[in-house]
Amino acid sequence: MANNLSDYLDSIKICLKCDSAVKASVTRELRTHLEDKSQELRETGLSEDEANNIATESFGSPQLIAQQIYEVHSQGTWQEAFFAALPHLLVALLTSLLLRWGSILKLVQGRR
Repeated sequence: MANNLSDYLDSIKICLKCDSAVKASVTRELRTHLEDKSQELRETGLSEDEANNIATESFGSPQLIAQQIYEVHSQGTWQEAFFAALPHLLVALLTSLLLRWGSILKLVQGRR
């Protein structure tokens, strides 16, 4: 394929804020879609350069594509969310237990 597809994909990769494995996977998938679109356009009689230009224009700006990909891939897992919330849950539990323990101690001391 022509250089402008590679340049377009490089622009997206530069804007992506994710790890290299995700970048590689996303780039492969985008390349496949761009090449498919370009092939469809060439079958209508367009030159390779024209087809590549229209294919990249139809995808939109590299910055917007990168932002949308980041939004999809930046979602954490339930496990990550649980471990992020765990310290807060433990503090709440300990506070609750200490308050309950204090009430029990007052009750026991009041009976003496």
